[in-house]
Amino acid sequence: MANNNKEKLIPKKALFRAAMIWETWVQTCYNYERMMGMACAHTFLPVVKYLYPNDKAKQTDLMTREMEFFNVHPEFGSCILGLAISLEEEKAMGKDIPNEFITNIKTSLMGPLAGVGDTIWQGVLIPILLALCIDVTLSGGGNIWGAVVYGILMFLITYIFSYANFMFGYHAGSDAIMDFLEKGILNKLLKGASIMGCMVMGGLIVNYVKLKCGLTITTSGAVFSLQESLFDAVLPNILPLCLTMGVYGLMQKKWTSVKIILLMVAIGVVGGFFNILA
Repeated sequence: MANNNKEKLIPKKALFRAAMIWETWVQTCYNYERMMGMACAHTFLPVVKYLYPNDKAKQTDLMTREMEFFNVHPEFGSCILGLAISLEEEKAMGKDIPNEFITNIKTSLMGPLAGVGDTIWQGVLIPILLALCIDVTLSGGGNIWGAVVYGILMFLITYIFSYANFMFGYHAGSDAIMDFLEKGILNKLLKGASIMGCMVMGGLIVNYVKLKCGLTITTSGAVFSLQESLFDAVLPNILPLCLTMGVYGLMQKKWTSVKIILLMVAIGVVGGFFNILA
């Protein structure tokens, strides 16, 4: 159901403003009943007056419908808002589109797009950018440029991607998005992102998690260091990996971050006192 009509009710400036409202204010009014519903309705403010310029009742009906429960990854889910605006525009132009159809389309898409968005954004993009920008800061002796670069890059990537995705949803329509999902492209994308995310996390563990064994064995005047002669020779960085996986296991068992931090402090103090940890 692509919006292919040459005649449009909504000007480009209103679409641009709607996309900017979504990305800027999407996470400012959460509640347990509607989650992002208020932000979704807020996104329609610049366009509703063009859909029903002289009909307050229909404007109210539209805004009420778009305020229903909605929850998705902000950047990847912006295409759903573009799609919803496209469908509302076609409905306003006389096409027979039931209210339930628009709601069901939004509901069916928000789950898959939330999954792929969280995986790629939080598991791949952010860790990679953070690693690069932290290195910029460390290589400069603690300057602020890493933080500045990260802030600028995230701002540009977030707004550009969100706007492009919003316009994709508006122009492509539900058929194109559903076709994208039904062909299994989403599952392949998720699998690839998960693999890349694991690689990124592995690299971060090597660079930023430090744990060394301080135990040594002295025999016949020779000193055998478990860290240098065993761990570094056979399985480099195995201790940081074990520490990371141990923390992950505790998180899976619903340990709070405070308990995990206190446990790590205790292990560090005891290990340092008895020279188990270097």
